[in-house]
Amino acid sequence: MKMINIGPLFFIKLVVYGVIGILVIQTFLIQVLNREVYQAETKTMVTRTKNIYAERGQIMDRNGVVFADNLRDSVKTEDFTRVFLQGKLASQIVGKVGYNGVGSMGMERIFDLRLRGSEGFRVSIQDAKSREIYGRSENVAEAEPGNNLVLTIDRNMQEIVEKELKAGVSEFKATSASAVVIDPYTGEVLAMASYPTFDPNSKKQGVGSMAKNDIVAMSYEPGSTFKVITAAAALENSVVSPDSVFENEGKCWKWSEKSEKICDTHIYGDMDMAEAMVQSSNIVYGKIADKVGAEKLYLMARNFGFGMRTSDAFYGEESGKILQPYELTRDDRTLKTMGFGHALMATPIQLVMAYSAVANGGKLMEPMIVKEWRDSKGNLVEKREPVEVRRVISEKTAADIRQMLHRVVNNGTAKKVMSKKIPDVVFGGKTGTAEKYNQETHKYDRDHQVASFIGLAPVENARFVCMVLVDDPQTAQKHGGNTAGPIFRRIMEGIYYHPELSPASYGLAVVDSKNRCKGDFVGMKADAAKSLAASRNCPVKFEGEGSRVISERRDMSDSLELTLMLGEMTAGKMPDLKGLSLKDALEIAGNIRMNVEYTGKGRVVAQSPKADEELRKGQICKLTLKERG
Repeated sequence: MKMINIGPLFFIKLVVYGVIGILVIQTFLIQVLNREVYQAETKTMVTRTKNIYAERGQIMDRNGVVFADNLRDSVKTEDFTRVFLQGKLASQIVGKVGYNGVGSMGMERIFDLRLRGSEGFRVSIQDAKSREIYGRSENVAEAEPGNNLVLTIDRNMQEIVEKELKAGVSEFKATSASAVVIDPYTGEVLAMASYPTFDPNSKKQGVGSMAKNDIVAMSYEPGSTFKVITAAAALENSVVSPDSVFENEGKCWKWSEKSEKICDTHIYGDMDMAEAMVQSSNIVYGKIADKVGAEKLYLMARNFGFGMRTSDAFYGEESGKILQPYELTRDDRTLKTMGFGHALMATPIQLVMAYSAVANGGKLMEPMIVKEWRDSKGNLVEKREPVEVRRVISEKTAADIRQMLHRVVNNGTAKKVMSKKIPDVVFGGKTGTAEKYNQETHKYDRDHQVASFIGLAPVENARFVCMVLVDDPQTAQKHGGNTAGPIFRRIMEGIYYHPELSPASYGLAVVDSKNRCKGDFVGMKADAAKSLAASRNCPVKFEGEGSRVISERRDMSDSLELTLMLGEMTAGKMPDLKGLSLKDALEIAGNIRMNVEYTGKGRVVAQSPKADEELRKGQICKLTLKERG
């Protein structure tokens, strides 16, 4: 048999044809049989999808001062970093944002969804080096920025409060201190803070307890500040007359052989309800609570808002606790101790809102921390209105209690609250010194206390209600009148002397020397206005008769002379508002408790009711404003 000779060339050709055959088959598989699979796989290699982060809404104060804003990432231009422009200021209110971009505390957490906005969606086409081809990429859905949150707080007032709290902690060697300032007629929170606090911009600082806002998160036995509630229950139910005299029990009261005595710090002698408030007598207010009874005292406390949260807008708010009537009467002592602020747990925000009701004539208001919401372009989205929860006491009862609170400051336990810097501002208020309950010994610890003061500034027609707490002061004088009281006084002095915060009625703001007559004389006594004008070298003339300046007018000419109208600040007749700025007109209307509606801008050119017209209850003041020229 003849053998076939296979040379090297034939072998090479065979290999080449084999490879070509394999490539043809593979190409057929890719381009024909599995064409769609490989097309999809190729597309995923150059197409990426990613979220477009929405710009978080700003948080600002009532005047537009920004607390929380965004800083665009210089590398990832679609990312934003949260920055807090005021540093530590108001950090417990504003809160903080976590690493995941979600609010972790404060307003940032409570209103996270509204601040966060809606993320967008982008399809990104990339080259072989994963670089985006912008001409072929597109946004499928645009990101929608979050809404801007406008708070009720005032940045300048917040700064004053935090400064004085820091100084107070140092002076009284305290663990911490807290304060809140409220507009009693609207419930707006103008300032609120606890010290020590934290820096929300810090990536290293641990927050811990410094994030806790004790005004809403501290639940404690309020002590003597609760005596106002006991007095309200007695007066509203006509159980105890303001003139009723309680016999002297000495320093301690023991009503039965088996009872545990209730004591005062001194022997005060016979006292009526008002004098007992002035001296802060536990004995008398224990007796008053006994007369009021468990049911009525419990209902009054509930009506004032104790035992429940005041708002949904406060991060970490506690509800406190009050005992049911049957719990108050399980023994013969618990009800009596509730009369002077034991046997219940309360929060500072509950107490300050209760005192605000006393200040405004008997209406419990819901505390307001959110003023309005605006979109990213500044357009108004939602405006919050004051919320009246309920009427808790009559105007007569509120007025009687305000007189008691005035006496407390004038000649009682809060004498250190009186200010020499603002002697025309007549304060009223109540001190409290609550001993902490020791869970181990089941007794009250005299060495560890919460000292407090709640004040009305001024006591009548109050502009501000302010509460100050000092936790565990370690100086010789631990009483609320000696610790929290002076901090309250310094906060009020700071407010009344601030050029942008000082109420127009007092004209205490520092005046720019370039504008000698700038400032407010309205509400000042005639002699004081004359002296102030002379000190500023401001030419003034007076018109009308009365003891106080009820309005001021500058002629439409360029004359520097200011005309001050004299009269009485009563609600009997309508004052002349023509020529005033809207701010001054609102100030005067507020003094006589009138609601105002206005049109235009500039200065008042027309008013209804007319000047000197007799006023009716509930009448609305309508103003027309016009700019000069």
